[in-house]
Amino acid sequence: MNNPDPDDLRKQLESGPLERPGFTSKLQRDIEEAVERKERAKPRVKPVLCFAGVGAIAAAVMLFPWSTLHTQSDAAPATDAAVTATAASLSHSPAPITTALLIGLRTEHEPAGSEPGRTLKPMRYSTYRTMLIAPVRGQLQKTAEGTGILMPYKQNFWKIDSQVHRTKTEDFRYLSAHLADQPMKPEAFPEQEGGQLNRTETLLFAGNQYVSIAESETTLRGGAAYQADRIWVRTLPQLKEGHTVQFYNKPVDKNHVSISDVYGTNTNVSGVLASVASSLRGEISGQSWTVQREPGHWVGKVAETPHAEAGSAAPDSYVLHDFPRELPDKVVNHDDLCCTWSGIQSSWPKATDALTSPMNDMLVIFEDSKLKFYPYGQAPGNDPQLVLDLLPGEQLVMAQWATDHYVEEWIDKVDRYLTPDTDNRVALSE
Repeated sequence: MNNPDPDDLRKQLESGPLERPGFTSKLQRDIEEAVERKERAKPRVKPVLCFAGVGAIAAAVMLFPWSTLHTQSDAAPATDAAVTATAASLSHSPAPITTALLIGLRTEHEPAGSEPGRTLKPMRYSTYRTMLIAPVRGQLQKTAEGTGILMPYKQNFWKIDSQVHRTKTEDFRYLSAHLADQPMKPEAFPEQEGGQLNRTETLLFAGNQYVSIAESETTLRGGAAYQADRIWVRTLPQLKEGHTVQFYNKPVDKNHVSISDVYGTNTNVSGVLASVASSLRGEISGQSWTVQREPGHWVGKVAETPHAEAGSAAPDSYVLHDFPRELPDKVVNHDDLCCTWSGIQSSWPKATDALTSPMNDMLVIFEDSKLKFYPYGQAPGNDPQLVLDLLPGEQLVMAQWATDHYVEEWIDKVDRYLTPDTDNRVALSE
């Protein structure tokens, strides 16, 4: 269909059927200004659509009931205001959540009473659980939950479980790492000489490559109880390789990653360590360190240990100090919060921690012993999309995110490796 010649169209408009000229110079200028405003607001609109818009406006002028011009012009501002308000409302609506969160949590327990015949008191220990929170048919859900820590490592999922090895003289609570699709194999510990020995390993942090482990032992030395505490960062294969038992007989444990190893040559680690240790009485070598959770982010902590002295009976222990550098991405692959921690607390005064997804579509608030999941951009006064209960004293160990096609892949795989709640199974099958 050919477009009418503008000059012919103008002559037709000015000649009838209207009693007075309908397409005046002023109206033409108004139309042209309106078109220019549209072009500025939508710079990507194709020229052909602009010409079509001019034709439509001209046709509207021909068919317009001029007798009602005054009435409709009064109503136009109200209509425009309503449209503007609706558009503004839509533009500020939070985007739908498309990200999945694999979250690992730790709960510390006080030990039961001593067993008959055992002099050493049992040690405090921890249990763990993992949950996957993901969008299913547009609704955010807890799709799976199970014991232990399920973590992505390279192209697979690995499982870290807390196991117990107990004999008449030994009580070991150790961490076992294995491929998630393979059964766990209990480890065999040689019988220790020299009386009773208690040992516990605690998982403090799990990334997608490194884990932080705290180790404690109690034993009898010279008839008295002796306690030793150490802390390390290991790779997942190093955790799988084995466990150091009887610290006092093995002062050096090479099965770990130093803080210099993870920072490489880009950071003057030795100079930073010297600065941290300058006002301390103990030693900071950077061999013993950890990744610790603080509100809104993970931080590195280096361990101050007593100076080794010949014949010293000082306990094997440590004190943690801040390492004043951000952790490398290979240690914590996503640890960006949407805003400052003070900004979080201004909206959620009772918040103790928070997480933000890599796509900035999910905000997780730790508040009142609950996990509250919000679409990013939703006002704090609104109800969260999902609320999950935390166990008393439960702490964050891991936060891993899936985006794009990995979301469905994680939902499928994690469901195989963790046992979902019955309620979740019913909801997902509907």
